[in-house]
Amino acid sequence: MSEAPSSVPADLQAERSCFHGTLIATLAYGALLMLYTQLTQVLLSRPKRGKMYWAIVAYSSVLFCLATIAIAGMLKYTELSFIDNRNYPGGPLVYWRGHLTNKIHVMGQTSVTLVPWIGDVIMLYRLYVIWNSNRLIVVLPALLYVARVAMSIPLLVSQTRPEDSWWATKSQLYAVTFYSLCVSLNIFVTVAISLRIYLIREKVGTIMGKLHASFYTGFVTIVVESGAFFTIWALVYVILMSRESVAGDTFLLPYTHVLGITRMLIILRMAQDRAWSKELVTATASGVMDWQVSSTHSIPLHDVPASSATSLARKYQESFT
Repeated sequence: MSEAPSSVPADLQAERSCFHGTLIATLAYGALLMLYTQLTQVLLSRPKRGKMYWAIVAYSSVLFCLATIAIAGMLKYTELSFIDNRNYPGGPLVYWRGHLTNKIHVMGQTSVTLVPWIGDVIMLYRLYVIWNSNRLIVVLPALLYVARVAMSIPLLVSQTRPEDSWWATKSQLYAVTFYSLCVSLNIFVTVAISLRIYLIREKVGTIMGKLHASFYTGFVTIVVESGAFFTIWALVYVILMSRESVAGDTFLLPYTHVLGITRMLIILRMAQDRAWSKELVTATASGVMDWQVSSTHSIPLHDVPASSATSLARKYQESFT
């Protein structure tokens, strides 16, 4: 006869946290799926398909596929732990922590590790673009990115080899180091991008007109372009992890998909020609646009006929060639 699952309050609280995290991760994946679908519709409607077009297709597809594998592995392993082995001695969490070498879990964790690898590449690129191709601004976050990627490898190994005492003793240290590097990188990028947009908002308004400048300097734009939501999410998780709070799983399990959402929003804005581009940043820095500035026709909206598009629209289209 199998032993009944643990009914200790601390264990029940940990199980609730795991359940809540899985639920939020599933909802986040649904949001990511909708964004990817919308992005696909936008890309299919583009008449010109150049290098940037295919770069966006490749990047978004890889990101979405990895996020799909991650959520599939998470849900299947959760099913194994909480349904198929709910009467495992000590409870579902004991099974969860004791079978981390399960192929399904390893597959999911590998995808969870790879998503931030490609997820932060776009942030380094956006930082470079918004800071007018200033290479110095990218040096520190690039170093943090390399360190984070390097640290993710031993972390993945330690999380999938719990039976090895040496790796098991190092797992917590690797986790703290990895997520601290991740938060440091994202805080730097978020602050740098937000600060840059804030500092040039008046100049953008003078050049483009306040109406259309709001598309590039508004609060929502700053939050999306800087990936602020994920930065806050990751920071909260690191704080909970450092305090060894059982609520940490609520933020850890959706971690990958929250990151995916913030990156997919940026890619979607790029595909819709609503993101900051090199041409726009250069024009803002010089204070001169090479087309007739108008308070009503500075930005090519979707309902503007192709025959009346401005030279800015042509520049954006050329960026996809």
